[in-house]
Amino acid sequence: MAKLSKIIIFATFLIYVFCSLIRAGSLQKVTRGNFIFIYPKGDSLLVEYLLKETDKPLQRVESFFYESLTTPVTILIVKSDRAFRAYFQNKIPEWSQAIAIPRERMIVLKLSNADQIRKGPQILVHEVVHILVYDHLKGAGIPTWLNEGLAEYFSEGNLSLQKKILLADAIVSNKTIDLMAMDTLFRFSTAKARLAYIEAQSAVAFMVEKYGLPKLKQFLDYLARRKILDDAFKLTYHFDFLDFEIQWNEYIYRHYRYLVLLRFEEWIFAFIALLFLMAVLAVYLRNKKKLKKMQDEEDSSDFFEYPDWDESDSDESDEFR
Repeated sequence: MAKLSKIIIFATFLIYVFCSLIRAGSLQKVTRGNFIFIYPKGDSLLVEYLLKETDKPLQRVESFFYESLTTPVTILIVKSDRAFRAYFQNKIPEWSQAIAIPRERMIVLKLSNADQIRKGPQILVHEVVHILVYDHLKGAGIPTWLNEGLAEYFSEGNLSLQKKILLADAIVSNKTIDLMAMDTLFRFSTAKARLAYIEAQSAVAFMVEKYGLPKLKQFLDYLARRKILDDAFKLTYHFDFLDFEIQWNEYIYRHYRYLVLLRFEEWIFAFIALLFLMAVLAVYLRNKKKLKKMQDEEDSSDFFEYPDWDESDSDESDEFR
C-alpha cells in the first residue's frame, strides 16, 4: 500500500507539472482518439508520426486482448534525457527510454535523438501493452519477465537476428538470467537489462510458437481470475512455472547456442589477426630465403680456381728447359 500511495502521489505531481507547463505555453496538448499527447511546442509532426506508425500494431494488440483503450491515456513526450530524468527525480535506470504508469493511465516517452525517434513507435506500443495487460489483469500482480516479455513480443514479434546472437552469447558463456530474477530489473546494468528484455521476449515467443496465441490468451485469463502464476500454468498448459522454465531453457539452448558463430565483429578481428600472422610468416620466409642466398654467395667466395695441370704438359716443359 505504501508503494501504491507513492505512485499515486508522484503521478498527481506529474499531472500538476504538465498542466503548469501547458498554461505557460512551453508544452502543447492534443487529443487523438483515446490518447492525450503532451509535447514540446512545435512537435506536432512527431505526434502524427507516432499515431500513424502505431495504428496497425495497436489494433493487433487490442484484438488479442479483446478490449480497447476506453479510458484515455496521457502520453508526455520529452526531448532531452535531463528533462526525462528530472520528471522521475533521477530514480529511474539510465537505460530507460520510456515509463508507463498504468494505474494513472500515463506514459512518459523520451525522444531525444534520431535513433530514439525511429524506435519511438515500437517503444510506445511496448508501453501501451503494459497498460492493456494491467487492464486485462484488473491490476493483479504479474512477474516482470511476463510483463516485459508480452510488451516486447507484441511490439516487435519474434527475436531479431541480433537479439538471437546476444542470447546465444549469454548461453555459451553461462550468463543467462533466471526469469524470476528479473523482478529487480530496475537495478540491472544496461547490458544485463538488455539481456533480460531479450530473454523475456524469447520466453513469450516460445509460449506462442509451441502452444499458440489462443493458449497464451487463456493463460492470461486464468492469471486474471486466479492471481497465481503456477495455477495459471497448470490450468492452461498442465505443468507449473518451473517446468515451463526448464522447457524454455532447453529450447533456447538447442536453437540459439550455435548462433554465437555469427558474431561478426569477432570474425573480423580473427580475420585481421590471421592476415597479420600470414604477413609476418611471409616476411619471415622471404628474409630466410634472402639470408640463405647471401650465405651461399659468401660460401662460394671462399674457394679459388687452380689450373688442372696435365702431367704431359709438365714433361714437355722440362724438355725445353
